[in-house]
Amino acid sequence: MTDIATHPADTDQYVLTQVRNGTGHIVLNRPRQLNALTAQMYHDLKAALDAWKDDDAVEHVLVTSASPKAWCAGGDIREVRDAVLGGRVEAAGRVFAVEYALDYLISAYPKPYVALMNGICMGGGMGISVHGSHRVVGHSTVMAMPETRIGFFTDIGASWFLPRVSRPDRRGEPSLAVGRYLALGGQRFSGADAVALGLADRFVADEDFGALAAAVVEEGPEAALARYAREPEPSPLVSRWDEIEERYGASSLEEIVAAAPEDLAGMSPSSLVRTFELLERGAADDSVRSCLERELRLAVDMIARPDFAEGVRAVVVDKDNSPVWEHASVADVDVAAVRAVLDEKLPLPL
Repeated sequence: MTDIATHPADTDQYVLTQVRNGTGHIVLNRPRQLNALTAQMYHDLKAALDAWKDDDAVEHVLVTSASPKAWCAGGDIREVRDAVLGGRVEAAGRVFAVEYALDYLISAYPKPYVALMNGICMGGGMGISVHGSHRVVGHSTVMAMPETRIGFFTDIGASWFLPRVSRPDRRGEPSLAVGRYLALGGQRFSGADAVALGLADRFVADEDFGALAAAVVEEGPEAALARYAREPEPSPLVSRWDEIEERYGASSLEEIVAAAPEDLAGMSPSSLVRTFELLERGAADDSVRSCLERELRLAVDMIARPDFAEGVRAVVVDKDNSPVWEHASVADVDVAAVRAVLDEKLPLPL
């Protein structure tokens, strides 16, 4: 059995761990790659959290970044593409299995999990933060789920949390339309937006991230956050809420593409169909785990299709941003086949 759990570059230590004063501290330490998560990093993160879950010496977990520019830019998709092109599709699928098991572990973690989400936080970076209990953002935070641009789909449990976003004055009234807006076009949003949407809990000034991390270790998360948290600026996304709901609240994907062509131009039609259908399932589901198991089945299906390798080539490898997609439009995609895949799930390696 060939695996890609040990990346050649992972001879460096990209996940640093330390326990001090009741804090299990994890540092994401791959700054040159904006902390893009390799297969080995998923294993290392999960091993640390598993070990601390029942360790009385650890009262809470703190996760920070060694990069001033980024919390985490997502998964190392070049690594997965190389495995797929090398005929190791099953090994690539196991990477997603461990990643999603890690996301679920964070969502159900029995101790406070504090993620300090400075800078870029996208894709897999949202998976290891948004599912936590204490999600902290700042002025520099830039978040997105940009998978449709690379021939993939909005994963890491986003089919659970994106259909449940809501505006501050209407908490408990989820907006599937706004979730679609964020998923289908991979729209970027700010730290203030994340708090407004319910995808982050606290906002701090960028210059206070270091002091906050030290205070979490010395005082615990509640006292530290009470000292450093501040009110975010108004959310630009909330100011456009009604417009977004009108454009993305249609009953079909074809209507949305017609209403928002500039948002969705250049995205993989296959990815758009899969993401649209996946969010429909996630909105009706009743657990994060169920959503992740469905996403795992879809991931195994999607990486074996031509759009994934082509999308990663165009955006990450050759960077020509000129992908040649399998389908010309969303109307050409076999929706029934996509729905048949979504009817299935794969178990997480918990």
